[in-house]
Amino acid sequence: MENVSVLKSERKPLKSLIFSISNIGIPRLVSFAFCLVFTRANLLGVIRPFAAAFYTAAWYSGISKVFAIISITIGNLLFSNIYETIRQTLSLVLFELLSNLVFKTGTRNETAFSRSVLSGAIIGFTGILRGAVQGFHIYDLIASVLCGTLVFSFSIVLSHSAEMFEDTNPRFIIDGKAFFSRTVLVSVAIISLEGVMLGSCELGTVLAGLAILIIARRRGSGAGALAGTALGMVIALFNLPASLQVPGMFALAGAMAGLPVKNRVVSSLLWTLTVIFFSGLSVLDGKLIIKYYEALAAGIMFLLIPGQALGFLSDQLAGIKLRIGSREVYDTDRTHEAADRLYVLSKALARVARSIEETAENDREDDYPITQWIIEAIAEKVCNRCSMCERCWNTHFYKTYKLVEDTISNPKTDETGQPEVPGWFRSLCTKQDKFFDALETAFSVYKTDRFWRQKLGESRMLLGRQAAIVSGGIMAFARSLNGSTGRDTEIEEKLLCAAQSRNLPVSGFRYYPGDGDKPCLEVIFEAKNKLSANDLDEFVRENVQKNFIRIGESRRDLMGYSVVRYMKKPKYKTITGIARASRDNQGVSGDNFAFFITSQGFHVSAVSDGSGSGRRAERFSRAAIQMLENMLEDGIDVNLAIRFLNLYLNLRGENDRLATADICAIDLSSGATSFYKYGASPSFIKTRQGTHKINSESTDPDNVIPAHYSPADLSAGDLVIMLSDGVLEAFSRDGEIMDLQNCIDGLDSSNTQQIADSILQEALARSGEKHDDMTVLVTKLW
Repeated sequence: MENVSVLKSERKPLKSLIFSISNIGIPRLVSFAFCLVFTRANLLGVIRPFAAAFYTAAWYSGISKVFAIISITIGNLLFSNIYETIRQTLSLVLFELLSNLVFKTGTRNETAFSRSVLSGAIIGFTGILRGAVQGFHIYDLIASVLCGTLVFSFSIVLSHSAEMFEDTNPRFIIDGKAFFSRTVLVSVAIISLEGVMLGSCELGTVLAGLAILIIARRRGSGAGALAGTALGMVIALFNLPASLQVPGMFALAGAMAGLPVKNRVVSSLLWTLTVIFFSGLSVLDGKLIIKYYEALAAGIMFLLIPGQALGFLSDQLAGIKLRIGSREVYDTDRTHEAADRLYVLSKALARVARSIEETAENDREDDYPITQWIIEAIAEKVCNRCSMCERCWNTHFYKTYKLVEDTISNPKTDETGQPEVPGWFRSLCTKQDKFFDALETAFSVYKTDRFWRQKLGESRMLLGRQAAIVSGGIMAFARSLNGSTGRDTEIEEKLLCAAQSRNLPVSGFRYYPGDGDKPCLEVIFEAKNKLSANDLDEFVRENVQKNFIRIGESRRDLMGYSVVRYMKKPKYKTITGIARASRDNQGVSGDNFAFFITSQGFHVSAVSDGSGSGRRAERFSRAAIQMLENMLEDGIDVNLAIRFLNLYLNLRGENDRLATADICAIDLSSGATSFYKYGASPSFIKTRQGTHKINSESTDPDNVIPAHYSPADLSAGDLVIMLSDGVLEAFSRDGEIMDLQNCIDGLDSSNTQQIADSILQEALARSGEKHDDMTVLVTKLW
């Protein structure tokens, strides 16, 4: 919708003009002042390309074009001669006419480059025309071509600064091109102010020093040195040969002022000290340069400018101040972002799991009543065409309904095996045989349908629970990411340099300082490089910590590199004994086991008993053990790995597991132990004080769901005894464990293999020739 004032102003030209003038903002007014001042700038006293170049780059429109041309004309009248004034005014008018003809009515797009080409060509042409009027010389041709070329060049460069003078909000995040353009703009302003004095100081030099301080303070030492060199060269060109030291002084002072300090007072002090140093050198040479005093004046002005005004100038010249944090902060932000995305994914999966379970539960509650379903099936198949249908299902509805209900809920048969039928029904029903055949068929169909509906409901519930497990695993991973300690990049860089000096073919290091108790180091190298494990161990001990040892086996990462992990030498070590016997002395045992040390510094022992017997049971238990071992070797957390293992174990449902899982994870740094039991037999911990059981069921009477998890604390000399259900059955057919616990408590050996063999031999002796698969796994902490 158009502005009402615009519609009204279109009716009268005077009001339209007033309206256009009133809409000119402060940035445009400042640009008119630049047009006026830039007419003062010249090269070699005769070439004046800067005002025309600025006009071309500024993209004026409407009434602003008129004011800009008037400003340039007034400036030329003040600082030049009548011929130059006429030439530049004519050039700008021709530029507007031709640009309207070429770009507005023509097919060419108006870009900064095309405007610069057109403006440069017109400036060159009008210069030649001026020379022809005054009396043409070869000098006029050279000056005209040079002036046109400079207008073309400066127009392109200054176009990146044009947005500073637009009435719309400028962008304060500037790139390298915009920064260079604004530096050139300041340089042109310095050239324009040549000879303008502020007291005894030249205003251009003071403004140059002020601009360098602003840029250095906002963009750092590098940008300050660059701006100091560029602006210093501009000042030196107009004061040769006395000012050749000025670029060096401005560059060093800009670098010092750009040092990361808290307030601008310190920056100004560093600037002042640098200028005083150069002043002292010039005094020693006997050539005191007045530019140094002007630079000192710039430092004083920098302190006197109000903070809000200084912030605005800094935004315009150097862009907004970006928060450049350390690499650790950046890595932390990326980690938090990844954790947040995983958290969102986890919540989505949790919602899906909850919806699946609720839907399955609602379907179970909304099952069609069995009696009503069967009655409708019989009535439609048998009674619908019977002449007695009205009498049975309307007059005697209750009796008929009760008959069907009693037959289904409490079926009775006579001596011939047929359903027992009341006399009143036998005397009235003319199709009683068909009636009961249909009743039996309908009930059979219903039972089949009910069975598969129940299976489908169980599958849906299982799918929901598996989605919940995946959601919980992702949530745990997100929390571990969010709470993980950052890497020490400084140590990583030092280690990489040290490895290169020793010609170790290492691609990189990842050092995690941890909280002080569990620092770790990951060494990354290409698998094709033959890297001696002993050389690598020695290098880590010499350059990281003497008590760092290699933990676990090497693994392959996503990019195909080999990764070896080192950790602080743990407090405890372990030794394990194993004893096994297959079912009825068959060749294949359905039990499988594993014990190993993970890359996280945990000793993990696991026993699994497959469902069924023989090779089928062995296949299930072996898959469970291998899956757990592979996940832990890849660095997945124990809790998360066990949750994913549950997806496989519960493939058929919690009441029909593929295999049991009995897992014990011991933190070798502290002795903290976690037991995870899924359908497994109890385990035992034997200490100096005695033997106690680790159960798989919750001790809370209100909690009917198995706890699956039991914590414990071990110390040196403690034993962990894990066994399969075949051993437990041998000691007690009723599931009692007292005999087994007394047997373990009575063993006085500290040798894990002897303990495992003794328990197995006792179990075999108690069971006789018929026994299930047996496995005993004994681990000692020392």
